[in-house]
Amino acid sequence: MRILVLLALVALAILGARPALAASFIDELVPNEQGFEGAVEVVDAVVDGEYGVVTVRVPYLNMEGQSAAGLARMIVHQSAIASGAPLPAFCHVHYEKDADGAKFWADRGWAVFTSHYDEAHPIDVSTGHSYNQTLATLQWVRRLPFIDRTRLHIDGGSQGGYMALAMASEIFPVAATTADCPVVNWAYNFAYFEANRAISGAPNPDPKACPLPIMAGVLFLGDMTYTHFGDDLSDETWYHVSPLSYLDRISGPVLVTAATGDMLVPHEQFTRRYPRPVDPERFPEGYTRDFDAVTACAPARKTIEEALPADRLAIQVVPLPEEAQEISIANLTGDEPMPDSPPYLDRPWSKDHQWTLLLIDEGPAAPQAGHFTHRWDTLPLAFTDHYRTAPPSPDILNPGKLDRLMQRYAGELEDRARLKSGAPAMRRNFAALDRLDVLTGLLDYAELGADHAARLTELYAAGRRTPFGPELDLAALRALRQELIEALHP
Repeated sequence: MRILVLLALVALAILGARPALAASFIDELVPNEQGFEGAVEVVDAVVDGEYGVVTVRVPYLNMEGQSAAGLARMIVHQSAIASGAPLPAFCHVHYEKDADGAKFWADRGWAVFTSHYDEAHPIDVSTGHSYNQTLATLQWVRRLPFIDRTRLHIDGGSQGGYMALAMASEIFPVAATTADCPVVNWAYNFAYFEANRAISGAPNPDPKACPLPIMAGVLFLGDMTYTHFGDDLSDETWYHVSPLSYLDRISGPVLVTAATGDMLVPHEQFTRRYPRPVDPERFPEGYTRDFDAVTACAPARKTIEEALPADRLAIQVVPLPEEAQEISIANLTGDEPMPDSPPYLDRPWSKDHQWTLLLIDEGPAAPQAGHFTHRWDTLPLAFTDHYRTAPPSPDILNPGKLDRLMQRYAGELEDRARLKSGAPAMRRNFAALDRLDVLTGLLDYAELGADHAARLTELYAAGRRTPFGPELDLAALRALRQELIEALHP
């Protein structure tokens, strides 16, 4: 059955005219799509030593529903292609993964995907147009004929950590997600920024002159976001754009990493159990990170720990090693080298819980800190290696995720986030590709085993949306998918 699915994807990706490329292992690996809305075009394919690097143009619709396009990039090791086996996909979302970072994961057997930005294709904030661009990119990844669509890993940090959780709520199936210092509560995070804007030293982020230099340097992200959604931080839109409001749609394994020394994404939005009050002598007068006092949006006054059932969340606390050194102003300015990192930490996680919150306990934050007050070197190697090969559990589909997929298939999303204009934020791209992605994902899941197929049909019958009739017929789904492919490629 897997061979049939791969052949169907080959039929989906029509090879058309493409740039003249030197004959190599990367040549024509990624097909040019054509003939339908949202078709992805190869703009460059090169060999970099043992790695193939392919850059593509990804059409999408922005939040106002207008046509737009961005760039994405794939990095893969030659040996992975030579194996002939379908490749797991490591998707680093929102921010661009640098070449060395991408090669690190490619060396571990992944086909690595990341956004790519240039002057003609600049980055937008993650809650804005970047959301739709990332969604279109991930759907394209799943259309590639050499990708194992049941081994999709989503990864990101900071705004990208938010994006990783957001995409884990939209894409299916997702084998696992890693989110580093993710914003899970925009209502709190932006209110925290605004509560401290006047004392931060902005708009001058010079570390030698600013009381809160790194915070001052990122406040423009709030300003960019307000151009989309307005600046009333008591509005419930800020709750609805936050993963906090749609945790039921994030159904696969998740490893979240946070730090008590984070000045940009305060750990107070994750849990109340580990208060680490800052030293007032080190901070400008008036500095605050008080969760309840700062959060003006009432529905958002709850932490991730309070929002998740206890049996789904494990919190693992890593203490500060004795040799860990605080990052100083001199380190930031380059007057002194960065301190050495403590021994490498392979992030612990729980196999018995869907969510692991790994809390790196640095003690209180320092005013000059970014996401970490101290120098750390951590990677989720055991977590990613495990879910790269472990059979996906039937539990990666739940009622919330299936309902979202049915919304997406019907083109009737229930998002309540409103733009500054009052219009709902567009959170989908091209209808035919959306429907194809939903059908493909459901069939991929059902083909994982009898337990998966049974859970799908059971959840569908009990769901509030049944666009395929009162009962789900997998043969009928396959026929619908084939009809859609043929309509896209007459």
